[in-house]
Amino acid sequence: MMGYRDLLTLWRKRIIRFEPDIDPRQQIGLSSIDLRLGYLFTKQRDAPGYTIDPFDEEFDPNPHIETIDLGQQPRPAGQGANFILKPDEFVLSRTLETVHIPPNLAAQVQGTTTGARSGFSIHATAPHIHPGFSGSITLEIKNLGQWHLRLNPGKRICQLILFQIKTPVSKREVKDMSSYQNQLLPYVKRQAGVAKTT
Repeated sequence: MMGYRDLLTLWRKRIIRFEPDIDPRQQIGLSSIDLRLGYLFTKQRDAPGYTIDPFDEEFDPNPHIETIDLGQQPRPAGQGANFILKPDEFVLSRTLETVHIPPNLAAQVQGTTTGARSGFSIHATAPHIHPGFSGSITLEIKNLGQWHLRLNPGKRICQLILFQIKTPVSKREVKDMSSYQNQLLPYVKRQAGVAKTT
């Protein structure tokens, strides 16, 4: 696992890169890097009794979801964008930062203790990020508590934990085995013809 000095060195040498860039004084911690919430939120449309196979590679989610872009919505002057997450509600969002991870590192995205104490879950079951990943990170968000939660884009909301792997993967392996590189929306149809990795 990478600690504070490791993370600072990786960032300074641009071995790990972020767009927009992070502020190391605020975002690099003892053993993780804080990432910020983006502006897109995708919700499942109400469809009582509707059943899907979540592992069907041909499933197209687009007719069954609604994506809200808070960056495009008008709001009163001086009022920041926010998304209200209701109790038991599930949405997908993305990190504000696009993350570039080299082939000799892997990562996990985790929630924060502060958010968790309010019932806020940042990922449902898929925290792992493979070597060579490039893109914003999809966040599988759920409100496990009883309060409505106000989510503000641009706020630090999760932490990226980096691990060194024994043998770096090749660029060809990254290309052949990655499913969700450089995606533009939180919920997209799987890329065709790739290995079943997350």
